[in-house]
Amino acid sequence: MSSTKCAFHELEARYGELLSWCDLLEAIADFLPCHIDERLCGAVADGLLPLLLTSHRLEEQIGSDWLGAIMSGSERSETEDHLEAGRLFNLESAQDVVEVLQALQDGRCLLSFDAVNYLLRSFFCALRRHIAAQRRIIRRIDEPSRAELGMA
Repeated sequence: MSSTKCAFHELEARYGELLSWCDLLEAIADFLPCHIDERLCGAVADGLLPLLLTSHRLEEQIGSDWLGAIMSGSERSETEDHLEAGRLFNLESAQDVVEVLQALQDGRCLLSFDAVNYLLRSFFCALRRHIAAQRRIIRRIDEPSRAELGMA
């Protein structure tokens, strides 16, 4: 398997994990303020940033290597800028989510439950949109090699 295929598969696996984290965050938000699972808050707080950073690294690797194959110079530059802005936004939002989850875990959250709910929902909705957009780009990048293998 080529290194590109490995990167595609690894990124897709990370996306699956991130979407599972989104489901966990949604469950946390759904049960506020009635129930706070401190163990779950701690697990998500510990794992979210490393997983997101790994996904971003893979996105950058695939994008820098392959966007030129499917986009012209100006379109590629605009897309790269847009994707980088999205990654930065997701990272900053994830840091806020981690801080809030740690505060919930420790019973010291200063935000209202409505504010926590909004923060969590805005993060996981944005992350789901980001993953969907990235998957569309990856499908475009990967179409020629899938066609060669008769998988298109």
